[in-house]
Amino acid sequence: MKARELKKKKGFTLIELLLSLAIMSIIMTLTFLTFSTVTKAWQMGQALSEDLHHGEFVMEQLVMGLMSSYYSGSSGNSKYGFWLDSMGGSDEISWVKLGTALVGDDCKFAGSPHRVIVSIEPDEDGRSAVAVRAWRLADEPEDFDSDELEPIFLSTMVTSIKCEPRDPEPAMEGDVEWMNEWEETNRLPVAVKITLALEPLEEDGEPIEIQRAIEIPVAPLSWSQGSASSRSVTPPSGGRPRRGVRPRLQLRQ
Repeated sequence: MKARELKKKKGFTLIELLLSLAIMSIIMTLTFLTFSTVTKAWQMGQALSEDLHHGEFVMEQLVMGLMSSYYSGSSGNSKYGFWLDSMGGSDEISWVKLGTALVGDDCKFAGSPHRVIVSIEPDEDGRSAVAVRAWRLADEPEDFDSDELEPIFLSTMVTSIKCEPRDPEPAMEGDVEWMNEWEETNRLPVAVKITLALEPLEEDGEPIEIQRAIEIPVAPLSWSQGSASSRSVTPPSGGRPRRGVRPRLQLRQ
């Protein structure tokens, strides 16, 4: 009798097997979901790190380039001024600078005053990218056109550039106010706020933004000149066509 009872206790009932399978399925599902969530978070972290790496590189180039802005103390015209133009959701900025920022160590005219134009343009593969065009102010032909220059592409991760110059005449003295346009094209703003938008991590997601306020050391020099206002400037020859009051580069005087 006892042997027969022991044989019955050795096996599992159908309900016990089904219950065991259900518990195992739940555990496997939770394990898979946890693994999937961790993997997705890791991939998004890697993508974010790569985006920020590209964005910070472009931002550092802009910071160094703007801080090395050049303005001649003997001139008060738009040849050395700051230009800002909105180009379909992204801004195009242009100024005169010294040094290798934005143009690279191999640039032959990095040590002399040269104008740069920074914008978002399609690269060789049709992808939007940060584009830089640069040329030396001296020794250019009369028919020079900056559109004919081959741009340097810095990054395809940055989708737009927004530049806001500091208002030289804020409503309240001592306040810091930022503007969406710049008409004083004979001069330099004392500071600009640059916002870079990076590709969103997910489709239909919000773009990632990097923002920096940058002071331009030589800006006060451009305001100390007794030159005519940029609003009355006649656009000189050379450079890229601009809308509104945007002047072109005057290559020869």
